[in-house]
Amino acid sequence: MKHVRRVNGAALPRPLGGVPPAVAGAVVAGSYLAVRSGLTDAVDREIERRLTSVRHRPGDHVLVVATDLGSTFGLIGTTTVLALTGRRIAAAEVSAAGAAAWLLAQAVKPALGRQRPYELGSSARLVAPPAGSSWPSGHAAVGAAMAAALTTVGNRRLAVLAAAGAVAIGASRISVGVHHLSDVIAGWGVGVLAASGSGAITRRLRLRTR
Repeated sequence: MKHVRRVNGAALPRPLGGVPPAVAGAVVAGSYLAVRSGLTDAVDREIERRLTSVRHRPGDHVLVVATDLGSTFGLIGTTTVLALTGRRIAAAEVSAAGAAAWLLAQAVKPALGRQRPYELGSSARLVAPPAGSSWPSGHAAVGAAMAAALTTVGNRRLAVLAAAGAVAIGASRISVGVHHLSDVIAGWGVGVLAASGSGAITRRLRLRTR
């Protein structure tokens, strides 16, 4: 069901409930402190072991393609599909949130300068070497931002599908050997923060044009 609200007689999407920005910020800060203190090391290694142990050759090809849903190419593809299916507001929200998430993730990567699992020799790498620090995951950030953006346009079904996709993208980044679990969790937080900021801007612009 699509929720709408009216402003000056014009129908605008009513946002669904989502993760509050304060919670997302606490997640990012908590992940940063936990990684710096080494509190996440044991859990990161165990999750990495579990996710990489189930890999098999036919599935690896699917995994390599699926993990790129959180890349800039995945973002472009998603927004294009939304626009072509008549969901122009959703496409604009997702595009802005995804781009903001990518930029924010790149901006905070130098904060830790963390090595990736394959660089530590603990996991095989199945994709091209990513640039920058392991923390936070940029792909996870983009995936979470897209999901969070869809909650602002009132489409519950798309939001649920996108949230499931964000979880899958995060898990895939661990499986392909380029991120730790704590990187992914921080990425999700970064994505929600980025979507919150970009959404506030795009909604203000829509109100002005209305």
